[in-house]
Amino acid sequence: MRILKIISIILAVLIVGGGIFVKYYFYSTPTEPTNEIWTPHIGRDTTVGILPDEFANYYSYTFIRPSKNIGLRIKGKFPSTRYMSFNVYDIRNKATQGSIIDYQIESDSGKPNPFEPNPTGLETGEDFTVHLIPNKYVKSDLNNSLGFENDIRTLLVVIRLYDFNIDDFGGVDFPTVQAIKLNENEFEPTHLPRPLDLRSIVRKRSLPSMVKRLEKLYQTEKNAPLDAFKSSQHKTIPFHAVDKRGYIENNDNQYLMAAITKQDNEVYLFKIKAPTYTTGPENINQTEVRYWSFNLGNSATYNFNGLKDEDILLDENGFANIVLASSDHDIEERSKDLGFNFMEWNMPHKKGLILFRHMLANPDFSVQITDVPIFDTIDVDFTPVEAQNYIGDYSPQGLRMSKQEFLGEYNVPIKIQVEDGI
Repeated sequence: MRILKIISIILAVLIVGGGIFVKYYFYSTPTEPTNEIWTPHIGRDTTVGILPDEFANYYSYTFIRPSKNIGLRIKGKFPSTRYMSFNVYDIRNKATQGSIIDYQIESDSGKPNPFEPNPTGLETGEDFTVHLIPNKYVKSDLNNSLGFENDIRTLLVVIRLYDFNIDDFGGVDFPTVQAIKLNENEFEPTHLPRPLDLRSIVRKRSLPSMVKRLEKLYQTEKNAPLDAFKSSQHKTIPFHAVDKRGYIENNDNQYLMAAITKQDNEVYLFKIKAPTYTTGPENINQTEVRYWSFNLGNSATYNFNGLKDEDILLDENGFANIVLASSDHDIEERSKDLGFNFMEWNMPHKKGLILFRHMLANPDFSVQITDVPIFDTIDVDFTPVEAQNYIGDYSPQGLRMSKQEFLGEYNVPIKIQVEDGI
């Protein structure tokens, strides 16, 4: 009995001491706004997981809410970038709670938002304030409020910038963050929780399950015969829609993916009908998509290379023709002669993943990637749910062939059928 009593006392001391330490470490912080809590995840950095876009930067703040009435007030300046959004997630399941997009954010001054159509060149607002607060405190008269489930304890906030200009944050300072304690009538500043290490959380909890889910894509792969250059028949590279839930997904992106196990001296050719995309204030939110891109990653979800809409050469019919291969002078010169885009397989890994995205597709655009069924609901034959069956030429369609064939015989623009062959 004496031993049990001693153990109980020790446990009680540890619990109380742990509680005091947690409160001191995580919440004995300033109440003033700060912009030093953001963790950058730069898209061109090949150590960033979960298949980022080559031309996008992500900034995160992960923290434990000390009580259910804690939210955030974020203040900043609109950056010079093609796209910006705030997303909030429950870190337990990595699923989005909601988002607020650049053009939806009202400026503090009441002047036009710089992400709205502005053909007459009106002066736009520079500053904004966004409130991230539990759903029960969201009010109709509170501008720029993004709600989340009341009971979430560990919250993740992500800012996304696509095709940023000037520098990695679009030429402005990071926005400041201030914790606020909420009640029915007012918001009171309180201690801002210290940030958690999102990369560590992702590596330990998210990446293993994501890699396991994406491994199924390799079951859809069609390998080319080694003597393909002697035949008029080629193996296609099928693209499928994936279930993005739980990947710290962006509400505004829709994805198609393809898996490739690279063989030596193999060349991959892709053809895509290019949607119209935003080029500036004159046509923002008036094109078929805000942005589209084509990226190469590996099976461990790290990104290595990419092409974005405005940098891609199109043929006279509005198609992008992309050659993917290892660095090779002859292949690159041949691609240039054909008027094709060359993208280097610049990673040592043999198992690659192609990630194709449409961002902010216009609701009136007849082609929606969301119309393509999720492939991993199928067990055996994946052909019926290949993306081109649903969105036609707007889906990437690819062929695999040998270097010898590409250099020696291939001299016409890609003509790809749904079936294996050309």
